Amino acid sequence: MRSVQAYVLLAALLLPFTNAVPVEEARTVDDSNMVRTPAGLRLIENVHAVPEGGSVKLVGSEIHLLDETGIVIHVATNDNAKIGSSAATSTTSAADTEESGWIAFAYWFNNVTDSVIDSFTTTWEVPPVPAENHNQTIFLFSALQPVTSAAILQPVLQFGPSAAGGGSYWAVASWYVGTSATFFSSLVEVTPGQELTGVVTLASSNGSSYDYVAEFTGIPGTSITANGSDVLLTATETLETYGITTAADYPTGSTTFYDINISVTSGAPETVWSSVSDTPDGVSASVAVQGYSNAEVVINYP
Repeated sequence: MRSVQAYVLLAALLLPFTNAVPVEEARTVDDSNMVRTPAGLRLIENVHAVPEGGSVKLVGSEIHLLDETGIVIHVATNDNAKIGSSAATSTTSAADTEESGWIAFAYWFNNVTDSVIDSFTTTWEVPPVPAENHNQTIFLFSALQPVTSAAILQPVLQFGPSAAGGGSYWAVASWYVGTSATFFSSLVEVTPGQELTGVVTLASSNGSSYDYVAEFTGIPGTSITANGSDVLLTATETLETYGITTAADYPTGSTTFYDINISVTSGAPETVWSSVSDTPDGVSASVAVQGYSNAEVVINYP
């Protein structure tokens, strides 16, 4: 198995945004104060549930959490550092873990600055429940990120525990993850074989300020709104894991992200997806269909 450090070095050489590949940091504080998120371990005090109808608003060096009436109920720091830029170790000392963080993924960077992504839609099916449960966490998601890699907005399917809840079942929520603060919607249980459609939409913009919404279509409570964001330029389809100790901790077979559709504010994007795999551990990502319309990315489990 490759070391996590080696993987992060490889990812950093691919594109600036891949510095954002999250890894679970060394546990330098009591584990009871830490929770798993789609950016690795985070202090409980820095992770916040967004009330239904509420939103997240970026205001200079702060991130405001608003309730459904628009009242600010929490203020967090927005430090604009890159997600996952700290040192990493394996996720647990109890067993020999495989890689943690972004294990296999595909990505596309929109380098046309005058044509902004205004909709990113992906469909996939809930995989089978893994044969074994070692308290692992599996995240499968589509997402958009700014060029700074300082945040990620994502509708996420998860198996196992996270800050949003969860256990030995599949569930969905949407997340807005910054470097110093993390926000999530309600977590809703789903069933193997269920078809999911995750969407990130540009709701409005004003100059260099952009308002986005992430959600699962037709699943109430899974929406999260991020207002005042930087423009989101990088699209990803990702498998992210923590605490995997054996191949049986994964689902069997593969997961296909399909009907991947990207629209932009002007013209048709020239979309060529690239992929990254964890070959030594038998996990791969491949682009089955290229393009901005009805593209497909396949994640193969060991």
